[in-house]
Amino acid sequence: MGRFLILGKEERQKYLFQMLCDRGQTVTYCDSWLDGGYDAVLLPVAKTAAYFQQIADRLQAGEYVFGCNFPAELAEYKRKQGIFFIDYMKEEGAAYENAVATAEGAIVEAMLAGKEVLFGQKTLVIGYGRCGQILARRLQALGAQVAILEKDQEKRGMGQAYGYNIHRPAGYGAYAYIFNTAPQRVLGADQLAQVRQDVVIIDLASQPGGVDYNYCRQNNINARLCGGMPAKYAPKSAAALLMKIIESNLKEVMSYDAG
Repeated sequence: MGRFLILGKEERQKYLFQMLCDRGQTVTYCDSWLDGGYDAVLLPVAKTAAYFQQIADRLQAGEYVFGCNFPAELAEYKRKQGIFFIDYMKEEGAAYENAVATAEGAIVEAMLAGKEVLFGQKTLVIGYGRCGQILARRLQALGAQVAILEKDQEKRGMGQAYGYNIHRPAGYGAYAYIFNTAPQRVLGADQLAQVRQDVVIIDLASQPGGVDYNYCRQNNINARLCGGMPAKYAPKSAAALLMKIIESNLKEVMSYDAG
């Protein structure tokens, strides 16, 4: 039986708490550190860095810390003290499963924000990595006309093979919906000056996002920064993914038949 500390009051963490309790583990669930000595500390995916900064000095040798995008320098310093770090999204298969929940959440956000159905609408997906690929296929399945914006020539070719259009630099005004999956600023003033007044922009980049939000506010453009889609729209599925990763790394600690 293992001892776990779960930090962060989000739905995904609540489901993790329930799953670990169902497996007979000893679990403390709160929003700040409680002394006690743990086999594993589970940080919220979207806020790993902030929580890690708060608890780093309290970690003890031999403890496992699960999260995502740990501050590299501090994590390396703590590794030398005998602390183990597991980045959820670097585990095999995890990034794709997470991308599915992100893509489906992005579509929900677009439908809530927009005034038109996705069917038949011209849509742009910026970035054709894991999330962009899944999002484009979901949009195509809904009957949207999908274009992609991707720098990598091989990925562009892959997108064309699936029947997507390739975005033209001066063509932002054609789209009713724009989805950004790229991790950097891609929609600045020059690009936003071209968009339709009724466009819906769904930005999936981490804060501060890939859109010039000051420009959007000044020009009444409907742009939304939508991080954390798995935790928001599919917390149980997202927690089940994290649970698989925890189990695979802590088989001996948890000491039960996962079946």
